[in-house]
Amino acid sequence: MNNRTPRHFFATFCTLSLLCGFAGLSIAQNGAPARAAWVTPHFADYDSEPRRADGHVDSDQLLARLKELHVTTYYWLVWHARTDWDDLKLFLPKAAQANIQVWVYLVPPTESAPWEGDLYCEPFRLDYGRWAEEIARLSLQHTNLTAWVIDDFYANHEFFTPAVIRGLQQRGKRINSRLAFLPLMYFGEIRRAFVQDYREVIDGVVVAYPQDRDEINQAWAILNDAAVVMPGELGYPPSTPSQPGDFVQASQSATVVPGGRQRLRFRERDDFTAATAGYHFKQLLVNDTVVWEADVAGGTNAWAEVMVNVTAAAHGKTNLTVVFRLLDKQGVSNFGVRWRVKDLQAEGLSLAAGLDQPQKWQVSQRGAFESGFGDRIKPPARGFHVPFIVMTAGDASEFKLRHGEPASPERIAEWLKFSLQAWREGKCDGVVTYCLDKQPGSRVFDLARDLFGQYRQPR
Repeated sequence: MNNRTPRHFFATFCTLSLLCGFAGLSIAQNGAPARAAWVTPHFADYDSEPRRADGHVDSDQLLARLKELHVTTYYWLVWHARTDWDDLKLFLPKAAQANIQVWVYLVPPTESAPWEGDLYCEPFRLDYGRWAEEIARLSLQHTNLTAWVIDDFYANHEFFTPAVIRGLQQRGKRINSRLAFLPLMYFGEIRRAFVQDYREVIDGVVVAYPQDRDEINQAWAILNDAAVVMPGELGYPPSTPSQPGDFVQASQSATVVPGGRQRLRFRERDDFTAATAGYHFKQLLVNDTVVWEADVAGGTNAWAEVMVNVTAAAHGKTNLTVVFRLLDKQGVSNFGVRWRVKDLQAEGLSLAAGLDQPQKWQVSQRGAFESGFGDRIKPPARGFHVPFIVMTAGDASEFKLRHGEPASPERIAEWLKFSLQAWREGKCDGVVTYCLDKQPGSRVFDLARDLFGQYRQPR
């Protein structure tokens, strides 16, 4: 990911392409897959299944906890043990009696032997075409099996090309046209390019780990042909090369208030937290002078407050230009990033428009950058709708990794609550908890149970 080229699985890719037989195939008359009739509401849980001493899934205990949780769907991961596929066949009729749908969940090549660890999804391993067929056959026997998911999809998108996914879909839908396929994505990967490339060969998407409600709203906008980027955002798309010196900037005029000092205060965050440094830089300029700069590398996804004394840059001037700029000091090949700024306050300066009026800022750029300012803010076209499910962490360690401390039960519940609220307001098509602790006495479980129960009640 980022600036490094992903691993290529050439030999297996060739095998998979042959297995899929994708050339010239279409999924439906209009080129798009038929949408599955998902149960509403789609409240789901994934993984963290209780197991017996012999390693098999304790399906009775799992089912009891799912019923208590008020979910309508469970994502069954076929990966932890060689017996998971057989255990699924025993679980499906029990889940049907409880009116619970089941989605089969597979890992991609990057999470599978022989490239990573020693575990495969058994018994069909990396033969995803065979998986599509066998899941479809099983779904005819058990009609509560309605979909399947592949994890970490975009990290494997050179493997799972649109043509390959069309072939997988064709193989499954020839057997059961109602079986849905959804890739697992991360919010930072939901870009217009992904939607354009894949929306006609998928039935929806599961999107993991929102940082806040804004990310859900943005994903909904992109997946509903409503916006490319959010107002007040500057960004660069993944899998897109740039050149040193490429940039995008939003500028606004300001008048210097005589006397005293001049300061600018704003809040900012970007969605890149890895260590790859020296490429994308966030900047604040006054006229042509850089008065604040930060590499997008490292840090967290949390909002940070920035205060910059610009008295020196304003000295002797009556009018200024304030600029937010995203600049590439080195070219990238695959390094997507989104940077948002908001709550701009000025001391000793009178701005013509603040960040609450991004349409009044002027935009200029060189390269393939994206902007949520000025004339780049366009009315929604609403030419398509790609359903999406929000996945939120239900495990303390995973929550800490994604959102930092405190990884308390109450904070985990806070994330689940705003995701459920987004569902209620029509900004997503469902919510799934990742690795929710199902042990008796779990405070996280109790809070999730109460929230799912609350949001299942009619308003």
